Amino acid sequence: MSDVNFSLNVQAAKGQFSQQFFVNGQTAVMNSAGMLAVTLNLGTSTQAITTASANALGYALARSLSTSTAQTATISFGRLSGTTLFEVVSLRPGEASWLRLAPGNYAAKAAVANSPLFIQILED
Repeated sequence: MSDVNFSLNVQAAKGQFSQQFFVNGQTAVMNSAGMLAVTLNLGTSTQAITTASANALGYALARSLSTSTAQTATISFGRLSGTTLFEVVSLRPGEASWLRLAPGNYAAKAAVANSPLFIQILED
């Protein structure tokens, strides 16, 4: 039986360009029944995301909770190697991202200090 069910619907249109992408009824089985959820108040320096309490990293939902009206007030999220953040996701204020995490260390940083990021990780 599947433990996670999700669908994705992306529609883009600009001038002559038009694209639709649908993924419906996707499922995944979770071997662990855990979840890590945290809201970080990020600064402009790299901040590690502690996942030590999770048995195995699975799907993650990250959402910028920034209320800034500036499109440049982004939050970056990605893999952490030593002290280097390899940015994979860039969220503008209010945006969200859904992805499956590979094992490893993760971190985030903001372009503007005091930018909140909500991240929820379902164990795999």
